[in-house]
Amino acid sequence: MPQNLIYRHIWWNGPAALNQSNVKVVQPYYLQDDQLPEMRTCLSLVVPPLRDFQKANELDKALKLIVCLVQNEALQPELHALKNGGTHRLRSLQPFVDPVDGILRVGGRVKKAFIPYDSRHQMLLPAKHPVTEVLIHHEHLNNLHVGQRALLAIVRERFWPLQAKNTIRKVIKQCIPCFRANPMKTTQLMGDLPSYRVQPSPAFFHTGVDYAGPFLIKSLIQARKSMITKGYICLFVCLSTRAIHLELVSSLTTDAFLTTLRRFTGRRGPVSKIYSDNATNFVGAEAELEQLYTLFAIEHHITQLTEFCGGRSITWSFIPPRSPHFGGIWESGVKSVKHHLKRVIGNQKLTFEEMSTVLVQIESVLNSRPLTPCSDDPTDLTAITPAHFLVGRQMQAIPEPSYTTMKLSTLSRWQLGQVIQQHFWKRWLVEYLSGMQNRQKWFKRTKIKEGALVLINDPNVPPMQWQLGRIIKTHPGDDNAIRVVTLRTANGANVSGV
Repeated sequence: MPQNLIYRHIWWNGPAALNQSNVKVVQPYYLQDDQLPEMRTCLSLVVPPLRDFQKANELDKALKLIVCLVQNEALQPELHALKNGGTHRLRSLQPFVDPVDGILRVGGRVKKAFIPYDSRHQMLLPAKHPVTEVLIHHEHLNNLHVGQRALLAIVRERFWPLQAKNTIRKVIKQCIPCFRANPMKTTQLMGDLPSYRVQPSPAFFHTGVDYAGPFLIKSLIQARKSMITKGYICLFVCLSTRAIHLELVSSLTTDAFLTTLRRFTGRRGPVSKIYSDNATNFVGAEAELEQLYTLFAIEHHITQLTEFCGGRSITWSFIPPRSPHFGGIWESGVKSVKHHLKRVIGNQKLTFEEMSTVLVQIESVLNSRPLTPCSDDPTDLTAITPAHFLVGRQMQAIPEPSYTTMKLSTLSRWQLGQVIQQHFWKRWLVEYLSGMQNRQKWFKRTKIKEGALVLINDPNVPPMQWQLGRIIKTHPGDDNAIRVVTLRTANGANVSGV
């Protein structure tokens, strides 16, 4: 209660200990201004960055120590020979041991050049050593994946690796971005020629077909006005005699192609089998050739083509996708036709009739080119050409028996004509066929296994955008060499040539 407060002694007098004489009174302690944390002077220390001279000096010392250890490990015979005055394999470089850091350096002949000391006397590095490869790989990355010659020049600004070119080639070969930017295409042993390339048969009995173009065609509508349209060249090539037949096509439609095929078979006779590029080879080569891909891809065109060929006992065969070397014979023919067209018409725009005339003349020139050089016989004044197989044969001719062993006096005029034609086939077998014996490239067999992860070569996109695929099935040829495989990609499975 408040009225009881008057009787509380401790309230009015405090604790009894305060009244004792032996109690010490502590004076308050006051901090000075310079002792307050907020007022105290501080010293800040900053750690220098890696580019600072002292830090870089430490890295340089570490690098030289590593090089010294590597040399003591891998170049011990050379160091021992230098110490004892013996001979060694590096005498062309005039090496010496640096008295400052103990590193074996190149002596060379450029001591008086105004270049840094490390560039005048490079540090020697052994060949096939992990440290050498790491240093070269480091410079390769720092210099944005430069090529072999540029990388060699950069490395030799400070180091002198032994067998440097081999090591640089190995480093660049193992660099994944460099491989994807410039991949090495897998090749297989060059295959044997198929039977239709090495056996006598009527001209164009086995035919390859390809398109070239587009070319600008001038269409006369009025006397003073003309319209420019596109035209295409359809090339047919005989796979045994290399004879060429050219047709000018007005458009990439099914009807235009079938009428072209009718004109060809009507003038050149029956055809047993036709070979052509796969439709995917036309995609992206040129913008206009995408129309050709569309032509070969639509079901209506395939149906009409099948009906046309089926009624004439013609078999149509496509080569594997992304393998133009399977059709090198018609690719070579297209190249020859373009060669003459560029020199004949240049930038001129011809009418359809004029262009057709030029193509017939070019066809005549190409069919007159020698398949083989003239023989050594001084009485032989001619060379075997495709034109020899196009003249003297009826369009519906059937194979004739051989008359070469019979006396000429016993032969009829018809049989005499057949003897002349069989003479050219005999020369074809002796002269032309023997010249196709050698393999010009692709001499080794390549092992291709199912399940391997591969990079798909697509000429229509940059190498860095090529798809990855896995081989799910292989298709060996007659010689058990694998040149066609089935790949599975993110878009599904498809067949491709090697």
